[in-house]
Amino acid sequence: MQIKRSHPIDVLLPSLSQQIIAAYDTVSNTITRTNDNVLHYTLISVSDAKQTLHEAALFSLMKKKQPLFINLQIWPGNNDNEVANIIISGTYDAKLIALFRLLANNTKPVFVRYNGEMELPVHDYPWQYQSSTRYINSFRHIALLSKRYFPAGKIVWGPAGYPGAEEYWPGDKYVDLASINMNVTPEIPNDPYPPYSSFKEMMRRKLFRMRFMNKPVLFLATESVQRNILQQQWIEELNNQLKVDKDIYQTPIISLNTNDGLEKNKDDSTFKIGLYDPFLLLAQHRSVTTEHLFTNIETVKNGMFKKDFDAVIGRHHDVIVTMETWSTGQTEKDRDVLTNIVTGVYDHAWVTLYQIISNVPQTVYLRWGHEMEVPVDRYPWQMQDPVAYIKAFRYVASFQDPKANNIKIVWGPAGDRGSVEWWPGDNVVDYTSIAVFALPDKNINDYSKQQSFTSIFQSKFHRIRFANKPIFITEFGVKGPEAYQKKWLKEAASTINKRPEIKGISYFNSADSPKVWGDAEIPDWSITKDTFKSFIGFLKNLPGK
Repeated sequence: MQIKRSHPIDVLLPSLSQQIIAAYDTVSNTITRTNDNVLHYTLISVSDAKQTLHEAALFSLMKKKQPLFINLQIWPGNNDNEVANIIISGTYDAKLIALFRLLANNTKPVFVRYNGEMELPVHDYPWQYQSSTRYINSFRHIALLSKRYFPAGKIVWGPAGYPGAEEYWPGDKYVDLASINMNVTPEIPNDPYPPYSSFKEMMRRKLFRMRFMNKPVLFLATESVQRNILQQQWIEELNNQLKVDKDIYQTPIISLNTNDGLEKNKDDSTFKIGLYDPFLLLAQHRSVTTEHLFTNIETVKNGMFKKDFDAVIGRHHDVIVTMETWSTGQTEKDRDVLTNIVTGVYDHAWVTLYQIISNVPQTVYLRWGHEMEVPVDRYPWQMQDPVAYIKAFRYVASFQDPKANNIKIVWGPAGDRGSVEWWPGDNVVDYTSIAVFALPDKNINDYSKQQSFTSIFQSKFHRIRFANKPIFITEFGVKGPEAYQKKWLKEAASTINKRPEIKGISYFNSADSPKVWGDAEIPDWSITKDTFKSFIGFLKNLPGK
């Protein structure tokens, strides 16, 4: 709906296109089809003037027997970027307090959903695709006012259910229910994520993204959805899936009530300095404790990996082993790789790999299935179903029982939108790793357009904070002239020094694989010995400093 925000008005309209078609209960872990008898209204506030609240119309609604569901939309000012800040500043408090006091006179259930669909990367509403931290703080501000002046009200956190919704999660104590949108038309033009195969699949995937919140979930149908689209057979099939995969859908998680930071972090080991350094240009530096090796089925089978691995152990370094489940043969792009892992097709590779890396004097950080959330097909395990990925990850992590004491399992998303949808669970992960490359887009040729380490890390950490594991940055790098690289790495060291959850870093001292960049320039993140020495000099977490 388009309105002129320059006028001091409120708009109260029936939400004719909205209906609650199903609900998920966290206690029973089941979905129930619903017959919606709720009054759905949208209250759009453009002014902080208290007298435009439509008191008479709201009183009329409150006299009716049905529960009331209010979509509260606040569109203050003409600057879209200031929506959350204006709420946080208290400018709307008088109006909001008046609204909640009015609703407190109601004897029927009232649900209030504030500025929903916030995570969609579009700008249909001024609060969409803005700072998640500011949105969280504005949601908390409104939730606290509601709980003070309308304690019986139910506050609804209402993302669309799009990848990355969890970035906007305000915290357990500020939310009573969650809602997600069901639709049959594309949410995003030119969406990079694969479309859902069916309406039932959409329900399953969107609900799965809500698994960290541990709140009841309402399925809201939009105007594109026919009332009879939801079949009871689908509900039964979904509930059967929820039952079979209960340990995945109800993965134990922490209850985050803070904007940032891990609530626990039990790794007290020595800070690790690592390198992916295939030509051993920097690996002899006295500060280096760890080397990164990439391997696959073919190199494990033909002995090349063992040769490289033994050489690292001979240098008395720990090892990051990134195992890529493909070979130079027909299975290189095995789109059934996840199923084939859990059915034992690749067991021969895992047997050999674990034999090589077990019971050596050094620590081995085993990283498999990395960057799984990125919507590209560089690796065959990308753009796959997260439940299938989690089952495969758990299979690999638990393949050796008991696991050798020197092996640490690393879960390695890129840190992009929706990363934690692929979180395999606390009991099979020792470290989380993310990639922090300065180059945000392969079409950027100007090195000065690269992002800072701090900005990249803060965004990615916010996305994976639900994992609540110590972090090993197993890949990071910057391209450009040496002076620029030194400046970028100095700033990176400053951030690393301030983040106790970062337990290790590994610089990517090489160019990337040429075949994935098409016609674009292949980024080369290599640095000189002098630049590496300068970077190490700025780090404060090293032993002896």
